Amino acid sequence: MTIARFTRREAALGLAFGITAGVTYARRPTELVVAIPSGNLNDAIPKQAAPWAMVPDVSFVLPPEDEAKAAAVYEKQLMRSYGADGAPPIMLLIAYAYRQSGMLMVHRPESCYPGSGFTITDIRDVDIPLGKGISAPGRFLTTVRDTRTEQVLYWTRLGNRFPVSWDDQRRSIAMQNLAGLVPDGALIRFSIIDPDAKAAEATMMGFAKTLFESCGASGRALLAGPINA
Repeated sequence: MTIARFTRREAALGLAFGITAGVTYARRPTELVVAIPSGNLNDAIPKQAAPWAMVPDVSFVLPPEDEAKAAAVYEKQLMRSYGADGAPPIMLLIAYAYRQSGMLMVHRPESCYPGSGFTITDIRDVDIPLGKGISAPGRFLTTVRDTRTEQVLYWTRLGNRFPVSWDDQRRSIAMQNLAGLVPDGALIRFSIIDPDAKAAEATMMGFAKTLFESCGASGRALLAGPINA
């Protein structure tokens, strides 16, 4: 009869694996971080944010067909155009998922604009003021296709965090999962057809703040996270 003999090293390894498994089980993400449990984006975002009001849709840039299929992971998408006297229309796109798996990459302008034939001629990180003591780290891009120049301002939100890059996004999901959280995800994008990048940026920055301040609690949670509602 063969008797199994375990060395101290094997016993230590077995204990380590057991502890790791226990910690992994204990840290399984279970707490949902959801901005709008009802899922009604249309009601969460006001149709008027004085002096801006909803106008007939302008031509939106969306992910190409193959990526659009992947975008089916989003429970909700909202597309609107807002107009005000003396200003070009602002196009708003919000993509929302109750549980973020990382597919916000599909709607990131760095991905979908080149996929729609645009060339990105400028891109930089910006800080977008939303309300008192609240701002969203985001990005500003200038994109060109033929005679159309579109200026783009956007940010992404995962739970109560604002990852700027794709790597930041993956890291944010992992860190929140380790903390036991299951974050929702939203990408908020504004764009203007205008060759003047400086003017377009100022207009969209002002609109983002006005829109946030015009929202109720659910809209503020959607744009800036439940903690900022």
